[in-house]
Amino acid sequence: MGKIIKLDDKFVIAQASIVRNINSSKEDIKKALFLLGQEIGKKFVENYYLEEREITTPMNESISSLLPKFPLSVIITTRDDTEHLRKGLASILDNCKLGYMDFEGRRGLEALNSSVRMLQLPEIKNKVVDSLIIGKAVLATGCTAISLTKTAIKEYLPKRLIITTIFYSRMGLSELIKEFPHADIFVVGEPDDINEDGMLVQGVGNLDERLRV
Repeated sequence: MGKIIKLDDKFVIAQASIVRNINSSKEDIKKALFLLGQEIGKKFVENYYLEEREITTPMNESISSLLPKFPLSVIITTRDDTEHLRKGLASILDNCKLGYMDFEGRRGLEALNSSVRMLQLPEIKNKVVDSLIIGKAVLATGCTAISLTKTAIKEYLPKRLIITTIFYSRMGLSELIKEFPHADIFVVGEPDDINEDGMLVQGVGNLDERLRV
């Protein structure tokens, strides 16, 4: 079975608060999302990509220490997350290939039950994908993330599935767990509520529009 890993240190929560703040500029939000991607990427490294090895110091001393080792991973996000969340993740993870899917603003069941408008998946030839990483900054319901994840799994048949989100609801999270029980899911802070319009509350508003203003 997979596990839920929650990031809730003060720096991470502060960056999430910058995104939530109606008075934050577009550039403030972009920077905060990038930094959140980096912090989540560091948690990936801690959980999966460190191994104990013998090293020799400049003083010619041999010690046993932790070093990162990065098998091939693929990071797929929505198109709107490519320049912020995905870029932050990729700045930490070496040996990764990047792709995205574009749902053109469709959400919920509309996104789950319709074909992806635009798809850019990196071509992997004769290589094993260790980790498939699905990133979505906002997860009100699980529908868009489920559609995105199913498409990517068919393409790469990864050894490990990792899903990450920053702003999410309990419903969205439970939908992911039900659909992908073996996935490790990384979240930031506590879940939001979800209103009858499918928007998160406290929420971040329409984040895609806020980034385009």
